[in-house]
Amino acid sequence: MEQRPIRDMGWTKARDIRRDLASETKDRLLVAARTVFSSQGFDAATIGDITAVADVSRPSFYVYFATKAEVFRVVAATLRDEILEAHHYPKPMADDPVLVARASIEAFITIYVDNLELLDVIEKRAQTDPQVAEINAVIVGKPFRRILRQITSVRDSGLATPRVDEEYAAHLMDAVIVDAASAIRNDMSRLDYYIDQATRVYFAIIGFTGDLTALDD
Repeated sequence: MEQRPIRDMGWTKARDIRRDLASETKDRLLVAARTVFSSQGFDAATIGDITAVADVSRPSFYVYFATKAEVFRVVAATLRDEILEAHHYPKPMADDPVLVARASIEAFITIYVDNLELLDVIEKRAQTDPQVAEINAVIVGKPFRRILRQITSVRDSGLATPRVDEEYAAHLMDAVIVDAASAIRNDMSRLDYYIDQATRVYFAIIGFTGDLTALDD
């Protein structure tokens, strides 16, 4: 059956198709929305604010998104995907628990540095929007689950005797990562310092008995 051109379809159906198509205008709207939501929060932000930052017309917004809530969900999902994609290690690194732990902590800290405000807005919006709540559950759960797996793996290998409950240790590390990211925001020149310190806190918490000289390289 021959597909009808988008222009011959109903407005809402045409928009549903267009919103899945890549375009420079859509990308600009998403970048602008991310900036606006990060600086103003969800409630204070308006579609007019987003289109002004994107430098596109208001009707152009509605070509791709039906509401402010919809574009916010896309922004939140994009950050979720960035977090999910932040951990791909080459084989030699994957076999070294010290390098893997440092790489994980560095990846999370780097993402948090760039998105502290947006993460806070997503968490607040999750209280009233079930779809955002699902996205936020992944954003919050990913660091916790990854660190917990690393703790149990190192423990099972005999290289660590965790000094606190493993799950609590993983939650503690999330707080350490947020604290490090906040400190880095105040002084970007100390990024490496805080990544190193957060990594050493991790190994102290889990009672690591292996060699940490790799952290000195």
